[in-house]
Amino acid sequence: MKFSGRQSLLFLAVIFIASISISGIEYIDRPSKENKIQGFNLVAPRNQFPIDSLLSIKKTGAEWIAVVPYAFCDTETANIQFGNGKQWWGETPDGIEATIQMAHKIGLKVMIKPHLWVRGQGWAGDLDFNSEAEWRHWEQQYLVYINTFAEIAEKNDVEMFCIGTEIRQSTKNRSVYWLDLIKDVKNKYKGKLTYAANWDEYTSIKFWKELDYIGVDAYFPIHAAKSPGVDELKEGWRSSKEALELISTTYKKKILFTEYGYESIDYPTIGHWNVNKDTLDINFQNQANAYQALFEVFNEQDWWAGGFAWKWHLDSRGDQRGTIKTYTPQHKPAMKTIESYFNSQ
Repeated sequence: MKFSGRQSLLFLAVIFIASISISGIEYIDRPSKENKIQGFNLVAPRNQFPIDSLLSIKKTGAEWIAVVPYAFCDTETANIQFGNGKQWWGETPDGIEATIQMAHKIGLKVMIKPHLWVRGQGWAGDLDFNSEAEWRHWEQQYLVYINTFAEIAEKNDVEMFCIGTEIRQSTKNRSVYWLDLIKDVKNKYKGKLTYAANWDEYTSIKFWKELDYIGVDAYFPIHAAKSPGVDELKEGWRSSKEALELISTTYKKKILFTEYGYESIDYPTIGHWNVNKDTLDINFQNQANAYQALFEVFNEQDWWAGGFAWKWHLDSRGDQRGTIKTYTPQHKPAMKTIESYFNSQ
């Protein structure tokens, strides 16, 4: 039987696909590097920093950074302050813009991730007010804060913008405000949008369909053991993984871990709010095991978009003993685990 040139190519393609099937090699639907975000959340530095600090991130295989312009909220006045002379340079609009420009210069993509610090309590997840007037005042202030950085994002061709982080009382009870805020941001910024929901908040969010990614700060309590092994941790992810997949399917959006990470201590996956790390021993292997389990559980899921590890210091504070138990994987065995994953994609 004779074949034309076109027929010969088709015949060879069929033979190649058949050989793949026979050998048991799976190529269909395998996630590619392009659809997994590999990044770090940055700790904003006190002062300006050299571009070498960002180059060290790129050497890990990371392709993204998240810059975090903190604002400070006063629960008594409902005021939000940011960008003043009292903040570290890296948190200010000028510092954020300079960091973005340096990152783009060396080929790193950027997400801007605004984050509230609440005076007197710290975490924005418990932020609440007693009156409608206080909420409305806060919402007006928050809109100014978010629009400031949405405009910076548009001006600097930032690839992704996060409209908030773990403000779970507001997102749960005042979703109309967030829908209006999203419309306002879309008038100013044309890139990808997400919101960083706390791990116990994401199922109650009502505005996921208006965003590009379902963002989750993935501090799920998955195992209560002092030093769980990788297989134990993978099993511990089962129910949370199923819930994440369900909401991804429901909204037809990929899940992005806007934050993920583990402290280098005993009991690293029980939930950081359940332990006092000052009373616990250093345990580098626990941190490495937890990262490995997360990558092995989620990497092959096509509904998982990747994420941003928490966190990376741009200055020498990342080398000090004060960070030895904290989330940063810098100068710890977990860094090799992360680099191996990043570079295998």
